[in-house]
Amino acid sequence: MRSRSFLVLVLTLASASACKAKKKSPTGADAAAAAGSAVQALAKQAADAKEAARRRKWAQPSGPVLAVQAGLGVGAIRLGATVGTIERLMDKPCEVKTEELCRYVSRGVDFHLEGGYTTLIHVQRAGRPAGVDFNGEPLEFGFFNGGIPPDLRLGMVPRAIQQYLGPPERIEPVAQPNPASIVARDYYPGMIIEYDRYTNGKIIMGGIQIMKDPYGRAGYEYEPPAPRTEASAGGASATGGAPGSKATKRQVVR
Repeated sequence: MRSRSFLVLVLTLASASACKAKKKSPTGADAAAAAGSAVQALAKQAADAKEAARRRKWAQPSGPVLAVQAGLGVGAIRLGATVGTIERLMDKPCEVKTEELCRYVSRGVDFHLEGGYTTLIHVQRAGRPAGVDFNGEPLEFGFFNGGIPPDLRLGMVPRAIQQYLGPPERIEPVAQPNPASIVARDYYPGMIIEYDRYTNGKIIMGGIQIMKDPYGRAGYEYEPPAPRTEASAGGASATGGAPGSKATKRQVVR
């Protein structure tokens, strides 16, 4: 009995040794693949560190909260405003001032002028190029303090924007590459939404242009849902939605 057990043990050890012998040692291709993976990991770490360093330089939101209003302006600043009015309502002098431009690099917004009056307002996401400083070093816009009511902010994806604005009248593809990484412009009455391809590959709202509609049409304005009443609280909503659901309304304003 002991001899049989010993024989089984010997055969088991021999089988294990044979299996180990069959295992292949790493080849040149395996080593190359491992080296490639390591290089990719290091490159990603370097890119992430570079992006983090960029973001630390962006000015944080400051100044008045500016609601973007299609065909009208931002906050209390209306199309047609003079530089004096802009600076008073922004509570800060233009950071870049020419006869045709009042730019706030730190606040992510440009006021374009013709004959001393604002004809176009251009809201820009943080990180977009904003020219160069006195030393010739590149500048990037800071964070814009505001958005499209109710709470559509730069950096949001197209689907979230169109949930309120609806489909655009037309879409203009933008030639690549370009300094701001713009991929498309969506046209609405009195407003153009710009979408950028961000560094992570995602498409986000990167800019908003506000101007008078050339055809005099009304622009988008958000209207909050009507308050719930006792009659609608327990049954179907007045808009035909599910019981207790909130309706999102859109209306136009002149």
